[in-house]
Amino acid sequence: MAMIEMKQIEALEDATDLLLNPEALRQQAKENGYLFFRRLLDPERVLEVRHQILNVCRDHGWLADGSELTAGIAKPDIKVVESRDPRWQAFYDDVLKIRDFHALALEPPLIRAFEVLFGEQVLPHSRNICRLVFPDTDTHSTPPHQDNYFIGGSDETWTAWIPYGDCPEELGGLAVARGSRRRGKLETSEGVGPGGRQVPVEEDTVWIGGDYMCGDVIILHSLTIHQGRDNESADRLRISSDYRYQPRSHPVREDSLQPHMNWLTWEDVYEKWNESDPVKYYWQKWDLDVVAREV
Repeated sequence: MAMIEMKQIEALEDATDLLLNPEALRQQAKENGYLFFRRLLDPERVLEVRHQILNVCRDHGWLADGSELTAGIAKPDIKVVESRDPRWQAFYDDVLKIRDFHALALEPPLIRAFEVLFGEQVLPHSRNICRLVFPDTDTHSTPPHQDNYFIGGSDETWTAWIPYGDCPEELGGLAVARGSRRRGKLETSEGVGPGGRQVPVEEDTVWIGGDYMCGDVIILHSLTIHQGRDNESADRLRISSDYRYQPRSHPVREDSLQPHMNWLTWEDVYEKWNESDPVKYYWQKWDLDVVAREV
């Protein structure tokens, strides 16, 4: 299994009220390395994206014959995991072309939450990531890791993890190691599952997790250790996104502004969008400190 055993799991604590108290919100973020917001987003907006992604799943033959689209029931004889498998790449290219998938990262409630956290204007990275997990693929859950290894740039980059639909514990969801950002940058080793890297986890780590509802958002610092929990449902797909944000005045690594996986160009992604769509190239209107990725 890619997911490591969690001996101590505590419930998600809603920080929504702290958005009215920036000092307290920043202190909690500093101590815990994460913030959880119940129903921060309009569930209907989230479900719109879910339906579009499930339509892509249906087009690729991944949904059970005769099943209701919104249920997200996986076809029994198919298991595709995030990889360079041509089946995954074809699916993922289609997802990255979904306009609303990118637009959701710019929803005003998300931007406002990060404005409170940062105390300044926000840069949403355009390298948006979709995660889709089939049932009975435990060895391909995301292993415990820190996002900083993959992001670089500003050390104050945060990730927003958003489930597309209700995500009870049996579907897995995200588990966060509370306070782990205080350990700093950790050495990584080869891991199994998305990303292919993992970090060591202390035995007495307190993990945060539980049931997520549609519209919930959990955000975590790029040094906070986290992992994907196994999808233990009998037949349902788990769909979620990783959107990343940082203070706009901080340096951003150039690949954080490119399409995820670099299989497509922005011209490919935007090919069928309205020419004047404000979501296209939104970051280019800002004077950013873009830095190269170190080789």
